[in-house]
Amino acid sequence: MKIKIVTAAVLSLLATTTFAAPTIYGEIDASVDYLPEKNANTDNRDVWEVSSNSSFIGVKGDEKLTDRLSAVYAIEWGFSADGDSTDWSQRNRFVGLKDAQLGTVKIGVHDTPLKQLSSVVDTFNNYVANKADIGGIFGGETRVSNVVVYESPAVKVPVLDGAIKVSGLLATGEATGIDTSKSGVVKTAGRGLGDAWSASASFESPLLVAGVAYDKAIPSPFLGRGFLNASDKAIPTSGTTTTAPTVTAAANTLRVIGRINPVNGLALKALFQTSEVEKATGNTAGADTIDDAKGWLVGAEYTIPQAKNWTVKGQYSQNTTSFKPAGVEDFEARQIIGGVDYAFNKQVKTYGYAGYLTLEQASKKDKQPVAGLGLEFKF
Repeated sequence: MKIKIVTAAVLSLLATTTFAAPTIYGEIDASVDYLPEKNANTDNRDVWEVSSNSSFIGVKGDEKLTDRLSAVYAIEWGFSADGDSTDWSQRNRFVGLKDAQLGTVKIGVHDTPLKQLSSVVDTFNNYVANKADIGGIFGGETRVSNVVVYESPAVKVPVLDGAIKVSGLLATGEATGIDTSKSGVVKTAGRGLGDAWSASASFESPLLVAGVAYDKAIPSPFLGRGFLNASDKAIPTSGTTTTAPTVTAAANTLRVIGRINPVNGLALKALFQTSEVEKATGNTAGADTIDDAKGWLVGAEYTIPQAKNWTVKGQYSQNTTSFKPAGVEDFEARQIIGGVDYAFNKQVKTYGYAGYLTLEQASKKDKQPVAGLGLEFKF
């Protein structure tokens, strides 16, 4: 009889206890891209590709603990909308505590604060299988494992009608060296918490968004080829006496961004960035020949007031990598792209774009046009 009474009491308690239900969210984004091969020594040819553009699914939630304190969590997985790669690559995943006045602490896998700043200015984020966005020719677009993250609450600045936020990330490599073998994330070198770190500060108002961020020893790619599709490249990627291959190395990167909204519907965007290689266990061979990489970006978006479903946009970016050895010429990547979006509603939009990528080192030059149509569904 006593067992039955205890069982009934437990069941009654569970029945009256409420838990915050998780939220399932995500995005499916696919495009049809025309990427003709412009080969250096062999015949050119037309190429059409179907691209998956950062498609993912996630689960997130929070549980209120006190009037100020909540437990928070999120897990995201990337998947291939076109079926070309393995599904369920790692994206952000963490557990943490959020205090309404003190901010949020997270533990897990997370984008660096420096990477998060790019979403403010990168007009063509994730286009052409993530090769036409800022990560195609710039470094710094890194998601790191084994991290502790702090995000401050927004501190209002009434005189400027805006708010300031700061964010920081501490990473530990757990003594394994840089590891890029897991799809979607990288592991830093070192074993101390904070041997590699990232931090940012930003200001946001209706008129202006501005931010600055710094990565210390965060693994990052150098000498990116963007959406280059040539099977016979003019600038080799395997490394020679006069060039280095695309490499991943611990990087010290400074990024500054700004976006201004001077009139209703118009956004003007800009970014400047400089990166240097730091010696670390696991740097790709050839990284020590790189002196630095400097890049900048300008772009604009305009949502037509008389037809608010339509947005026209354009962006130019370039990144120059210089080398230490005498006689090695700079590697320069330049990209221009323009497009139009049509939003059916807040969840669904279709878009079209066209662009051109140029890679140049001394007398060698690779060129790559692109054009495409895509459909994005957020849920």
